[in-house]
Amino acid sequence: MPILSPALGATVPDSPHATVVCLPTLADIESYERKEARVWKMLRAGYPRFVRNALVTRAAQEAARQLGRTGELFPLVSEASARRLADHAGATLVSVDRVGDWCLVSTSAGDAALRLAKMVQHTGTLISSRQAEAWLAGATPTDGSAALRTIRAALSPLLAGVSATDILIATSGMNAVDTAIAAVDAVQRPRARSSWIQLGWLYVDSTRLFEKARDAKRHFIADVRDLAVVEGLLAAGDIAGVFTEVPNNPQLETADIPALRALCDKYGAKLLLDPSSVGLASVDVLPFADIVVSSLTKYAGSEGDVMAGVIAVHPSRADAVELLAGVRRRLEPLHPLDLAALATQVGRMAEVTHQLSATAAEIARRLAAHPAVARVRTADQGPTAAAYRRLLRPGAGAGSLITVELRSDMRRVYDCLAVTKGPSFGLRYTLAAPFLWLAHFEEVTNEQGRAQIRAAGLDPDLLRISVGLEPVDDIWAAFEQALAK
Repeated sequence: MPILSPALGATVPDSPHATVVCLPTLADIESYERKEARVWKMLRAGYPRFVRNALVTRAAQEAARQLGRTGELFPLVSEASARRLADHAGATLVSVDRVGDWCLVSTSAGDAALRLAKMVQHTGTLISSRQAEAWLAGATPTDGSAALRTIRAALSPLLAGVSATDILIATSGMNAVDTAIAAVDAVQRPRARSSWIQLGWLYVDSTRLFEKARDAKRHFIADVRDLAVVEGLLAAGDIAGVFTEVPNNPQLETADIPALRALCDKYGAKLLLDPSSVGLASVDVLPFADIVVSSLTKYAGSEGDVMAGVIAVHPSRADAVELLAGVRRRLEPLHPLDLAALATQVGRMAEVTHQLSATAAEIARRLAAHPAVARVRTADQGPTAAAYRRLLRPGAGAGSLITVELRSDMRRVYDCLAVTKGPSFGLRYTLAAPFLWLAHFEEVTNEQGRAQIRAAGLDPDLLRISVGLEPVDDIWAAFEQALAK
């Protein structure tokens, strides 16, 4: 059966809680990034940290009406997050109200409100669509303890050595990242360690958290293989931690993680590892980490209708007790209704990841042989393949992601491609996105920015493909047709 490209603004799946919104052409992405009404009037949902779900908007507006509040409205998961993020953004909170199991805050319109909105995006602290829906319906709070036990039981084999009760489930992968950075800072700053090493190109919001830190220096090392530079920085003695993705996204390159662990031990830095790109079922990174963070929106929530993240502290490393305490203080736990949704899917994570990896490997092989394709990247191929394979679980592969660089015009290929087109990955259906146009729009639309992207080893016009569970020949037919036109 041919794969179809859904219309602009369609959500996948067809659910009020969908995490993917369809942007079928590059012109649609340009309008989306520029906040143009042509596209935004069509959006009712999307990736929840970037597109406020219609249910969340309705809940904020209804609560504001009941309370008599005006201004810029932020329906957030807790007052603690609201006040912390407002302080960071330099935004004055005009009102702070407890509304059921969430918090509505308001600010005056202006630059400070825009800065606060970005910090909410980076930290994943907006209420979920299910939480909003329940409040609008007047539903009583639910108990998520059984669902939480189910999720922890599914994740425990993938985080061996961590007590099930210490596997902590967050509102999103980015909330886990923010929590981990803060926990390390709390331990390391009294030791005069406040700087961070970002090893390799990171997911945009992780990068922004480091960039926007008010009193911490960030050292960006573009090449994940350059551990000599890492050691030189560590030797200065002021590095709190090293953060890298395993592999990074969208380069799909992996550092020598055992060597990086040894360097962190030698110089007293903490190592944060994020395997979101391939999922916890693909790689075993906990043995080398101080803290593991990962999105569960991908692979674990493969239906595409729930946001979640996980964080685990290695229990045997130095300062583990203090790090775990810091994580517990900061983390925003996943809402019980979202726990319930995730619990129905997480048990299939290993099987889904294996199937996605196998199909992606075949699609990558066919793309690499196509004359319209200049380069194909996967986690288990290329200059860092050996480093990736050292971390592989038995029988695992390279996850769903493929990065494709084209010889032909990306706009034409993207516009013609008959698959779902929008952000996210690790889901049961195939997705395509000109990733840097979504994550780094300002950079890809000017020559200086494009040069900076190229200097980091990336093609500004790359396509990031997340292969789904459809038959391999159906997926290939969509790509073959788009590449031939």
